[in-house]
Amino acid sequence: MKSNNVQLRQEVFKSDAWKIIDWLEDNEVTEYLNERQNVGNSIKQVIYRVNMPILTHLFNQDGSFYMLTTDEKEPIGFLRLVPKGKGAEMVVVIGDKEKWGKGFGSSAIFQGLKQAFFEWRVDEVIAKINFKNQRSIRAFKKLGFQEDKELVKETQYSLSMKEFLKLAA
Repeated sequence: MKSNNVQLRQEVFKSDAWKIIDWLEDNEVTEYLNERQNVGNSIKQVIYRVNMPILTHLFNQDGSFYMLTTDEKEPIGFLRLVPKGKGAEMVVVIGDKEKWGKGFGSSAIFQGLKQAFFEWRVDEVIAKINFKNQRSIRAFKKLGFQEDKELVKETQYSLSMKEFLKLAA
């Protein structure tokens, strides 16, 4: 049985950017995302314009962006942390559909929480999840996130550092 451990990798290579484009052009992957339309085209334009093997700085403009990799170092998705006052908002995408439903999302969320609470030192992490995205709702609740607010198309869930430390004990 393979482990479903996920690592966060800050470096975003050109090959990762092409994978992200593939994921963002797949309607099943983006069904519940709030990304603006044509974000894949924007990334393509950047790849063509910027002749660099590492594109990390381009993905970290509004927070921190991480590639999600498995023990085999293959990218399976991405995680973004965006500062929000004394907290952070987390967005997790498992782009590799073969990895869906196997615990990789929960593992990624846990890694993101460690980053947010222990590196960023935030008080709270929130996630805004579409009402219909049952897989994400389960993954976040499994790690202790609680319903916080009903929004127009989604529910906001949150987890405080104190609650996270209780779960980790």
